[in-house]
Amino acid sequence: MTAAEKIKSFASVAQLLEEIQKDSQSVAVLNRRYAVRFIMLDNFNLYQEFIKEMTRLDIQVFNLEQLLDPDDKDSWITTDTLVNAIKNLKGRIVVSPFSEIVRFYKNDKFKALFEGMSLMELDTTTKIYIPLIGLKHRFENFLNTFSRIEESQPVWAVYCTESQPVEIDLIPNNFPCPDSINCLRTVYDWLVFWKTHAPTERILCSSDTINTYSKYSQHDNIFEIKNVETAYSFITQFLNIQTGVEYKAIEECFWIQLLSRLNCRKNKAFSFKLFVEDHFNVRKLSIKNLLNKWTSPGTTEFDRWLLKHYYLHFITDNEYLNGIILDCVDYSSLRLFREVALSIFADTNLPSQIKERNTLLNLFEQQYKLPDSDLSEMKEHILDIAQTDTDKAILLCSGRFDFEKELFIDWYKVGKLKNADLEKLYPDFAAYLSDSSVDSWANNYIQSYKIAKINDRYTEEIKNLIGEKNAGEKSFYKWYYGFELSKELLSKEKVDTVYWLDGVGIEYLSLIISQIRNSKFKIEKSEITRTDIPSSTEHNSFENVTKLDDLDKFIHSEQYKYPSSLCKEIDIVKNMLNKILNQSVGTTIAIVSDHGLTALSRLVDSKKYAVKASHEGRYIKLDSEETIEDTDYIRHKNGNDNFKVALTHASLNTKPVHEVHGGCTPEEILVPFIVISNKKSVRMVEPISETKQQTENVSFDTQKKEGFEEEDLF
Repeated sequence: MTAAEKIKSFASVAQLLEEIQKDSQSVAVLNRRYAVRFIMLDNFNLYQEFIKEMTRLDIQVFNLEQLLDPDDKDSWITTDTLVNAIKNLKGRIVVSPFSEIVRFYKNDKFKALFEGMSLMELDTTTKIYIPLIGLKHRFENFLNTFSRIEESQPVWAVYCTESQPVEIDLIPNNFPCPDSINCLRTVYDWLVFWKTHAPTERILCSSDTINTYSKYSQHDNIFEIKNVETAYSFITQFLNIQTGVEYKAIEECFWIQLLSRLNCRKNKAFSFKLFVEDHFNVRKLSIKNLLNKWTSPGTTEFDRWLLKHYYLHFITDNEYLNGIILDCVDYSSLRLFREVALSIFADTNLPSQIKERNTLLNLFEQQYKLPDSDLSEMKEHILDIAQTDTDKAILLCSGRFDFEKELFIDWYKVGKLKNADLEKLYPDFAAYLSDSSVDSWANNYIQSYKIAKINDRYTEEIKNLIGEKNAGEKSFYKWYYGFELSKELLSKEKVDTVYWLDGVGIEYLSLIISQIRNSKFKIEKSEITRTDIPSSTEHNSFENVTKLDDLDKFIHSEQYKYPSSLCKEIDIVKNMLNKILNQSVGTTIAIVSDHGLTALSRLVDSKKYAVKASHEGRYIKLDSEETIEDTDYIRHKNGNDNFKVALTHASLNTKPVHEVHGGCTPEEILVPFIVISNKKSVRMVEPISETKQQTENVSFDTQKKEGFEEEDLF
């Protein structure tokens, strides 16, 4: 007997039910001997109609999901568990849904199960009805090989003309399926679904267990089971969303994250461009905000993957960046900045790309610290090129890196960079170098001092100027008392806030003025003032003010290194000013300082006085008044204390290795006094002037003014 001969077909569920009723009332020996009846259906609508009609006949339904471990809804029902459960059934019962478990059994298990159940003998009143949906080919193959087919009970079938194919898409359980899509996540969900939902063309299932056993299922007349192994396949094939992004297996994690963020609403076309812009909460991404979002601390690797493909699809207007982005496989925060900085050295013969590279580097809003090996590599490349082509070497400097700033200073020193070049390449240094336009010898002196500092050399010009201005006590006090004391001038001002810039002398006056002019503040007053002697913080502190001591801390913590220290100091002063100028409310501010600094004492032999000295030899505190005058120092009394204070750059004891203060050189003594305001009504005072005492030309009685007492000199 063949399967075709064994199967008895009916045109409708109603006809089948009539047969079931006859069968249940039959007294034939074979009908009463075997308990199980297999019912083949090729349509889920038929299945649901069949279950409904069976319950009307008071035939109970045994739900297979109740065999699952209640603590693990994704557990499995083995053939042994299934057979044992059916053997214990009593009465007339439909087992549902049977085929949705057995389709995942291996062939040997499948065959053994149906052989056993076909000949299962229970009590004569028990009838077990087993609906089979979508197992036609596999079940018929079993029947054709079943040796006892003739003595087994007949198999019933209801066939209809309505085709109802179902595609099952199995996805890994780590796929974050969109909320708008119904996904069967466990074996329990899988079993319940077929009884409570009308089948659709495509069913999604992420059960680990069903994924595991799916390899044993076979294509049949209803079911087609497909394994969707990648999030990319799921997005493009199941969701039918096209991003235009090429798939790479190594980037599967990004596709999973993309899937988790998709909102699959019906009738809404997907746009990768709009998706990315919405993800970053922008209307449109430019190169600048793309670069800065890439390097932002809160940006993830997935975010950078989106940025890469957004750029490649919707920007691509920078030839240099195009290649870097296209080749990007590393989505770490520093990677893009590093590649922009270094890739140019693979071919330095394309001026347009050099220009694009430098522009890109300066679009990054933050300074990113490259490894020392990368910085050394860039510097070596540039220095090698500079040996034969300084102009190209300069062109390859973006001004973004500290070593470039040091090179600019070196090239400026030897005349290979002009002031106009510095304005573009190193504007902060250009501002530092610029003339404050003060009509005073102090301005000429400090400009000469800057040149000496930039050359890291004690120049003849500085030597001569100090020799003239600080030839002795008389010449020193003559210019010293020509400037008003900073504290006295402050006491006359009515301001809202006072900022004390520790260690900032008039050396940085031009840089400070440049910073203010580029802010929302206006200058109300700007003057050169003097400190008390010795020119140390101890003797020039301010009360009830905001102190910014970044520069002073820096010079005391590190030995002076040319030219890196100068570059760092310029940055420090600039950053301190930014803190002051970052005021949103209307306010009037005074900027004062306690002393300046000198870098030239390192370059001059000290005087070796055999006593303990302060500030690397810039002054010596005395036990008593000193009566001997000397060109090495001035004698000065401050309060109850007597001092010898270095008159020139030569310190009185040790030779300094830091920038120092405390002595009598103009760069140590003279400090800026500036009042600024961002209030609506501001009186403008320009240019800067030096503050004088009440008489323009101060005359001194040298017999009375030599020695210690400051009061005697008025």
